[in-house]
Amino acid sequence: MPRRAALALLLLAGPAAAADPDLAAVAKTYSLEVVTRAPTFPVRTAHGAIDGAEADPADAATYAAVFAQECTLYPPGLVKKAGVRRVVVCKGLSFAGQPRTGVPDFEHDTLYLDAARGRHDDRYVRKVIHHEFFHFVDLRDDGRLYADERWAGLNRPGFKYGPGGAKLQDDPTVTTTGKDVPGFLNRYAAAGVEEDKAEVFAHLVVEPGAVAARAAADPYVRQKAERMRELLAGFTRAAGAEFWAAVEKADRHGPPR
Repeated sequence: MPRRAALALLLLAGPAAAADPDLAAVAKTYSLEVVTRAPTFPVRTAHGAIDGAEADPADAATYAAVFAQECTLYPPGLVKKAGVRRVVVCKGLSFAGQPRTGVPDFEHDTLYLDAARGRHDDRYVRKVIHHEFFHFVDLRDDGRLYADERWAGLNRPGFKYGPGGAKLQDDPTVTTTGKDVPGFLNRYAAAGVEEDKAEVFAHLVVEPGAVAARAAADPYVRQKAERMRELLAGFTRAAGAEFWAAVEKADRHGPPR
């Protein structure tokens, strides 16, 4: 096991993490390196620098426990094909100077997650994990992230996506439920096709009941939920009916904060 992954595991020792999935087992099952101490920053990418700092040990430990819970919902084949090899839990995360809650670094097969930002809302944190993970799936299923004509065609006639999620990072209200916007679970989803898909995936995993209720009254959301299941099954057989059944039964007892 990589040295940094081993260091990360030390954070989960003790009673506070006893009821949570064992991070060592999660790291081994998914072939992941999980870094929670002494992360290396900045990280240069073709589109800008990723920066951050080591998170408070308590924040890192509880966040890592949340991550372990959510990761165990994934079939190993899904994570492998998505190409995520490393997860870095940190604080003060930013991309190109802009604060971020999560950053998918496709160039280095690394998912960066901020252990402090948004921690007041447990459901939000869990959705962030799945949202950012899905960006890897989205890119690696067809090599495109910012264009999907078939998905865009599921929207109401005449709709056009906004300027992308980067333009909405400073608005804390964009991730609230947008029940009054046909076809979208929140305003952030309307920022770009890539954000729409990631939000549908994240909500389906974390709040399947809420999405089902919304889909029953919104044909656009229903079509997107159906397409998401189809897309995942097409990406890997491992993410078919059994995956969604496991999602429906997920028990989120909420690790300590």
